[in-house]
Order: sequence, then structure tokens, then C-alpha cells
Amino acid sequence: MNAGIPNVRATRRPAVASWMPAVITAVLGLLTLLVIDRDDLRGLDAGHVLLIVAGSCALLMRRRAPVPTLAAVLVLSVVNQAAGSVLDVMLPAIEVAVYTVALRTGRRGAWATAALAAAWVAVTVLAFQSELPANPQRLGAAAWIVAAAAVGDAVRSRRAVVAALRERAERAERTRAEEAARQVAEERVRISRDLHDIVAHQLTLIHAQAGVGVHLENAGVPRPDGLLEQIRDGAKVALQELRTTVGALGQGTEAALAHQSMPGLSLLDDLTGSFGLAGLQVDVRQRGEPGRPSATVDVTAFRILQEALTNVQKHAHVETAEVELCWGAEALVLNVRNGPSPRSAHIAGEGTRRGLLSMKERAAAVRGTCEAGPVHGGGYLVTAVLPLHETGRVQPLAAAETVVR
Repeated sequence: MNAGIPNVRATRRPAVASWMPAVITAVLGLLTLLVIDRDDLRGLDAGHVLLIVAGSCALLMRRRAPVPTLAAVLVLSVVNQAAGSVLDVMLPAIEVAVYTVALRTGRRGAWATAALAAAWVAVTVLAFQSELPANPQRLGAAAWIVAAAAVGDAVRSRRAVVAALRERAERAERTRAEEAARQVAEERVRISRDLHDIVAHQLTLIHAQAGVGVHLENAGVPRPDGLLEQIRDGAKVALQELRTTVGALGQGTEAALAHQSMPGLSLLDDLTGSFGLAGLQVDVRQRGEPGRPSATVDVTAFRILQEALTNVQKHAHVETAEVELCWGAEALVLNVRNGPSPRSAHIAGEGTRRGLLSMKERAAAVRGTCEAGPVHGGGYLVTAVLPLHETGRVQPLAAAETVVR
């Protein structure tokens, strides 16, 4: 029930702020009319009172039309002086109108309007009150008008500064929120990529190796030595990597990953051997002097080779694949090639293409590149160009030419 009270108060405040200046200026004008010297008034009648009230009521439109409101108040002040009264009774309304103009317009417009209003007041005072005794304070009304303009301009400047600070704070808050959302999105992509590697590689190998064992058993051929051990070890590795990834999710950080050993090119022989037990013979060749890539690039290279060979195992339906590592001074070029499929299929012809996207994302994360596609004469080729250190950036053709030389 109390939820509606703030809204009621919020709607009342603008209304009070609109009519309160009109009431105050009307009261001040009437009090001035009562206490001023009767010789200056030349008689008190209802017409003067109506003009004062009319000038104050004109202020009700000051927010919607500040300049017309000031013009109306100045005209009423002239009429009031022409009727025998003095400027002092209309001065509060004029000051409020000038203040509003300075508050609602720019600095140049505010001071130009204030100068015109002050000149208007000075001229009308000299024109309609020349018969009254000389009093320098009568021209001092122009100074009060300039003061009102100065106050209005100061308030406007302060509000502009406060608004700019509030906008800057809101922009900073939005930036922080967007940065947090971006980090969450990147973390989701990384976790999705890691889970895909675990499921696509380890489980695919386990399935393929088990299939080979079943096929040989049905054919009456003895199983190769180490086949069951390889299946067991593959399942163990998959469970360990899943545990690591889920642990990082639970902690909301990569602290769990930092304490786990990450794979690298030193395990390339184990990787190709696991595919050999699954029925895919992998021929590995290296060109150039092997360099020492950073830990991140080492993991990225291993994961790309792992994913590329997994795609060959799943989609190419071939028995052999070629892996080539070309070491350069600043970059490592990885080539994974398979020949034509006997089933007229290729890597991109099946699946969700998540593996290809994962390889490109991993290469881009270390400022490298990865391209994949069919080759002339049949088959499929995956080429990744990775800088030896992720702080560098290489172009595919430039790095490949460097390696060839």
C-alpha cells in the first residue's frame, strides 16, 4: 500500500515548484505596494493590484516558455508604471523571469536577455518616473536583474556539471556491466571449447577403439596388445579433464586449471599412438629446428592437432593421415592432411562444424590463424599458423614462406 506514496509526492513537487514562485512574487509585490511612499504611488487602486497578480500569474508558464513569460512580465511592468505605480512592485516577478531564462537557455542567450531586460527597465524607469524625486536606487533595479541572471547561469552550470558526472558514472557502470558480460561470454566459449575437446576426442577414441576390438573379436582375430589399457587410460584422462573443467566452473575462476598439467606437443607421440589403436595411422613429419613455444601456444597447437585428427577419425573414413610441423623463427605452421574418402565424404560434410570453429577460436586466442578446407584431388587440409609467443602476431602466408625458406 505504501508503494504508491513516492509517486504521489513526486507528482506534487513539480506542481509546487510551478506555482510557489508566483505566490511569493505576488505577496512581495503587494507588500511593496503597501509600504512604499504614497507620494510615489500617486494613489492606490485595484488596477495596480490586478497588474501585480497578472505579472505573478504569468510566471506559471515560465518553464514552458521562459522568453515569452519574461516579455509578458516586462509589458505588464510598463503598463503598471504607465498607470501611476512604480517598478519596484513588479521587480520580483521580473527577477524570477530573468532567472528562468538564464536557467533554461545557454550562457550567451541568458546574458543577452538579461542585458535587454535591464536596458528595458532603465528606459521605462526614466520615462515614467521622471517626475518623481531623484533616487539612484530606482536605476538599481537593473543591477538586481543582472544578479538574477548570474544566479540562474550559475545554477544551470552546476546542474550541467552534476548531470555530466552522473552520466559519466552511469557510463562507467554500463561499461563495467558490459565488461563483466563479455568476460562471462568468453568464459562460456572457453568452457564449451574444452568440453567439446574432451567429448569429441576422448570419447570418439574410446568408441573407435572399442569398435576395433569388437570387430576383431567377431572376426576371430586376437586384439592388439594394449587396446583395453588404452581405452581405460583414455577414459581416465577424459574424467580428469571433465573434473578439472567442472571444478573451475564451481570456483568461478581458472585457479583449478592452473594446478593441472596441460597437454602439449611433447605428448604428440601418445596422441598419434591412441589414434593408431583406433584404426587411424598418423604419419608425423617435422621441418626446421623445433622451437620453444610458450605454454599457451604449446597447448593450443596440441589441441588443434587433436581436434583435426579427431575430425579425420569421425568424418573422413580413411585409414591414414599426415601431420606436418613446420618450425620457423617466429611461427609454427601445423598441417593436418587426409586423402580422399572411400565413402565420398569429407570433414566438413558431417557434424555441427563446432570442431572447425573451435580450432579457429583457439588460434585466434594466441593471435594466430587457422584455415580448413578440401584440397585439389580429394581429401582435406587443416592449416594453423601460430606465433611461438602469443604476444606476437603473424600472417599466414608470411609465416609459411619463412618456414619454407
